[in-house]
Amino acid sequence: MAKYETQPDDLAMARLLAWVDGIDLPMFVLSYVAGDRLEFVHANGALARVANVATTLFPGRIAFEIFPARMAERLDNNFRKCLCSDEPYSYEECLMIEGREAWWQTTLSKPCGFDGQVVMGVTIPITDRKAREFAAAEALADLTSRFDELRLFSTMAAHDARSPLATVSSLIDLVLEDFEDMGNGKCELLRLASNTVEEALAQISATLDRARQLQANIDVRKHVDLGRLFGDIAAMVDPEMHLSIELPQAHVECDEVMVQMGVRNLMSNAARFCKQRIVVQVTEDTTRGMLTIEIADDGPGLPQGMTLQDLTQRGEARDGVHGFGLSAIAKLVNSRGGAFEVMENGQASGLPGARFRMVLPGRMLRDAEISAAFPSHFLGAEPMAAAG
Repeated sequence: MAKYETQPDDLAMARLLAWVDGIDLPMFVLSYVAGDRLEFVHANGALARVANVATTLFPGRIAFEIFPARMAERLDNNFRKCLCSDEPYSYEECLMIEGREAWWQTTLSKPCGFDGQVVMGVTIPITDRKAREFAAAEALADLTSRFDELRLFSTMAAHDARSPLATVSSLIDLVLEDFEDMGNGKCELLRLASNTVEEALAQISATLDRARQLQANIDVRKHVDLGRLFGDIAAMVDPEMHLSIELPQAHVECDEVMVQMGVRNLMSNAARFCKQRIVVQVTEDTTRGMLTIEIADDGPGLPQGMTLQDLTQRGEARDGVHGFGLSAIAKLVNSRGGAFEVMENGQASGLPGARFRMVLPGRMLRDAEISAAFPSHFLGAEPMAAAG
């Protein structure tokens, strides 16, 4: 990044800050100053009101002097990416401010007239929206599960009805072979019964074919920067950077909400039980169109032979929230056509602790797709270190 020798014009800065104060949206301003520091210059009243903090918390301080280490690193990286770009830079983030966790949608830009030394941020609280997204994903997974059960029940009912009806049809055909019509219309009635059974069998076959076609194929995939997503989750579960967390840098097309919920749950558990190290890996099965995300740690691991069901039941049997959410995550992943698995402890990889695997529909993005979906990825900004 270029080193700037001049400071922003005081009058221009005063005008900018007055304009920021007149906007009833949470906004903040940073300035690139000597010593390679990106200092907060100002936070307006709307930000102080929404975040429930004093405006005096920010001016003259950098992100590392306000936020936990890993979270501050994420923020500083975002600010510097904005300085490297001529385009606005938007992202979602979860921040801990004064001990409170909140989700924000932030857009950074460089206002004109400051020689690229100033970053202005507009941020909107989205905690309620994220909670609704997570709740909607769980509700959809539950609905999909119930739908699959209903589809299975109706399919079995139709299948079970087909065999006796086919038997009835065969019996009627046998009766009609040497049947003498005595002029009382019984032969015609038997043929009518046979035709009715054949029509019923045709309808049952159509019902079974339709049931096989009915799948809850809800396409909610989008382009996702997994490096950013995993980095944000790492900042939530290990804000002070006490752990070494190795994260992949990959851009994919997948269900972002599902990944966010699943990986956060697993990384939270790993951070609670590991000694020092957590590793997240992503691989692709191009033949099946699936992505695999594995989370492993160097903790004590799980008892030999423990299944996901065992782990969920053990967690729910204890007081507190230990183990809470694994069943919901598994149901969510399964509802999207994926799988959620407890793997054998990875002794060979030097991580003897618990190892979990999420398999979900998705694919890795190629360079051309990444440059179109994430133009800032090619701006030359230095990637953030993942390990503490």
